[in-house]
Amino acid sequence: MNLGRNMPELHLDCPVGIAGDMFLAAMAGLGVDFEPLAEAFGRAGLEVSIVAGEARDKGVAGKRMEIGSAGAQPLRHLHDLTDMVRRMPLSEAVRAGAEAAFVRLAEAEAAIHGCGLEDVHFHEVGAVDTLVDVVGAFFALEALGVTRVTCSSLPWFTGTVRCAHGFMPLPAPATAMLLQGKPVYPTQFDREIITPTGALLLDRLVDDFAEGPTGRLLACGLGLGNMELGVVNGLRAFLLEAGGPVMERVMVLETNVDHLTGEEIGGVFGELLAAGALDVLFLPGVMKKNRPGGLLQILCRPEDLARIRDLAFAQTMSLGLRITETRRAVLPRAATTCPTPWGDLPAKETTVDGERYARPEFEALQALARRTGRSVTQLRYLLSED
Repeated sequence: MNLGRNMPELHLDCPVGIAGDMFLAAMAGLGVDFEPLAEAFGRAGLEVSIVAGEARDKGVAGKRMEIGSAGAQPLRHLHDLTDMVRRMPLSEAVRAGAEAAFVRLAEAEAAIHGCGLEDVHFHEVGAVDTLVDVVGAFFALEALGVTRVTCSSLPWFTGTVRCAHGFMPLPAPATAMLLQGKPVYPTQFDREIITPTGALLLDRLVDDFAEGPTGRLLACGLGLGNMELGVVNGLRAFLLEAGGPVMERVMVLETNVDHLTGEEIGGVFGELLAAGALDVLFLPGVMKKNRPGGLLQILCRPEDLARIRDLAFAQTMSLGLRITETRRAVLPRAATTCPTPWGDLPAKETTVDGERYARPEFEALQALARRTGRSVTQLRYLLSED
């Protein structure tokens, strides 16, 4: 089904790191109005001001975020943050994204401190500015209609920082955990140029890491930080119109299998896909000693390699895995709905030659087939004629 419009993408260029307020400032530079977000916080019981002011660093103009609130703010637990997010009059996608982000951060903090999720005290993260940063990030991407986010490699840094637990080495433990699986390179910075909130946004928002954007450039925003670094302390965000396939890194795991039953191989598929594998393939063949068997191939993202590798060993009990890194060309895709005579169906959409196309999800067609008494094949014919 041709839907006729392109889907914006976002590329982040962060040679001097990222913080939550820098990300929001860059989004303001792309035209996002945060006044509706401040109103949403107010309706949830938290009065805040969110202002993106004009600023300069080394003679370069950009935006700098100023977030304020009335009165002292309490330390918060995970349920305090998620309860507030649920009360906000925002879209379900924004609320779900923000809630999942806070859960992800709580999991990291709990692992670091060796405690349960309910025991995590959000010291720095409980502050109003971090609440605004996290919710505001998902709000901004929705406002811009962004369906895919890429980012440059990340600068590594050293030094120490004072926090609620005393002096800590940099990167902070939560930051280091959230940066796992992401490409980094060494720098001379000895200050906290990637904050825990910045690392959280990278972890939750970025789909792939690439050294440059792909597509037609629509706009550029520069979000300035507050530290003096000797260079322009800014995060650049580029809004693009998708221009065809993008290249992304993927890991390929392979093993020869001749010791599993058909039922066991089917079970392995389900476990790997549920754990985040991008694809699983089994190619039957004849192996040594003329045994029937085959090649099990698994695709996953680089940041998921360790987890998928260990799961593949546990599920197959194979004694070895061949692991290679490759690149694949991927058309941009996003979740949407397709109108039909029987109501809207969940669908995936992509862009080809500047035109947007959507195809209903197979599971949605199966459910519709059961309701209408038609087969999935019949429905596809009817929808293509429509």
